Amino acid sequence: VIDMSNGNSQEVAEQITKASQEWGFLLLKNHGIATADVDEMFALAYQFFVGVPENKKQLFPITSDYVGYMGSLKDRYKDDKSSMWLSGSRGFLTENLQILPPFWRTQAEKVEKFKHDCFLLIRRLLVYFAMAMGLPDHEHFARAHQEDAGKGNRFRLNHYPARATAPDEATTRMSAHSDSGSITLLFQTCEGLEVESPTGEWFLTPHIPEHILVNLGDALAFWSGRWLKATKHRVTFKGVPHDRERMTMAYFALASPETVLEPV
Repeated sequence: VIDMSNGNSQEVAEQITKASQEWGFLLLKNHGIATADVDEMFALAYQFFVGVPENKKQLFPITSDYVGYMGSLKDRYKDDKSSMWLSGSRGFLTENLQILPPFWRTQAEKVEKFKHDCFLLIRRLLVYFAMAMGLPDHEHFARAHQEDAGKGNRFRLNHYPARATAPDEATTRMSAHSDSGSITLLFQTCEGLEVESPTGEWFLTPHIPEHILVNLGDALAFWSGRWLKATKHRVTFKGVPHDRERMTMAYFALASPETVLEPV
């Protein structure tokens, strides 16, 4: 667990990097994103997933801008979760309300603010990584991440529904994968995410209220010369039983499209 309120920046940088090198995952506390804002976003997500009829949600399928809805069992892995993507560069949602389901049109400003707060935290983390690596330019990674570059960063709400009966054994909550971008911030209502250990075993990550789970993506791992690690993770029915509901929010930070990823 990393305390972001620690006044010693170099110490925080080293703690974050050590955890990232060993596991590629870490937990942040005192991270600067208000608990009330996290709770409000989860409340809105729940109202959307549970309160809006499925046929109404399906009128707004996910687009190439990573905005839109994807129902349970509909992705290429047939995972048992539904997702609402609210991605885009800063201001994209409020300027393009027509592409959103009606429920989200009145909430777009709140979503934009939450995404901006996530972005500011991402930039802090990227500066810490550069510091810990001893790079003269502490903004080396952070400068390549902008809210208004390309199609922006990605934001996804996930709903893992409770089921009356156990599904087919081949069905997963979320298939094993590593993220493709730089850094992912994960907010969750309960535990359920499993990460692959350095020895190839799977471990359930803890859920601690008011903490954010952070993992590194393939791009940052490559960019750091493999000094940092991108770890595979998954959600199984062992971690989240079929009769248990779980919700998550994930903010995926991506380097700007023109960035050339050269290992440092």
